[in-house]
Amino acid sequence: MGIVIVEVCDVNPASGLDLEQLETEYAGVSVIRTPCLSNCTQCAAVPYAYVNGELLTAADKDALWNDLKREIEKELEAWQ
Repeated sequence: MGIVIVEVCDVNPASGLDLEQLETEYAGVSVIRTPCLSNCTQCAAVPYAYVNGELLTAADKDALWNDLKREIEKELEAWQ
């Protein structure tokens, strides 16, 4: 089984998502919320998160949620 790390900045709109639900829905997913990911320009512009170190952005929180799930599934599939 693979491990997927989702990191989000507490200030970014993405932090308003119930990201911990991803830990329940997908075995091997861990969500890390941090006060700052030192990506202030991106943070002010769009919702974003890092998935296994790769930046994932979207136009809004709902789109990011769908993109996160898709990326997590892709990452976990690579380990099967």
